[in-house]
Amino acid sequence: MKTFVSPGNAACCSILSVFGILFLLALGFAFDAKVEVLTEFVTDPADPAATAKACFSAAIVYACFLAFCSCQSLVHRYNSRNQIQL
Repeated sequence: MKTFVSPGNAACCSILSVFGILFLLALGFAFDAKVEVLTEFVTDPADPAATAKACFSAAIVYACFLAFCSCQSLVHRYNSRNQIQL
């Protein structure tokens, strides 16, 4: 099977995606709960529920990247095991 990214890039993308998912979920739950620090200032979003929904949607995009990069890492691992060593 063909790979699109190198093993190092796949691992880096996977790690960054995990942290991105966690951060965006935390922000989404905080906006959904209308945490005062995030919703009570003049420059803060008028609709915290819409902001929470946007954070959750972005977390789904990061989850897709995580799935793709994890599959790339598995393909690299599979291909390296099946190569003939001289």
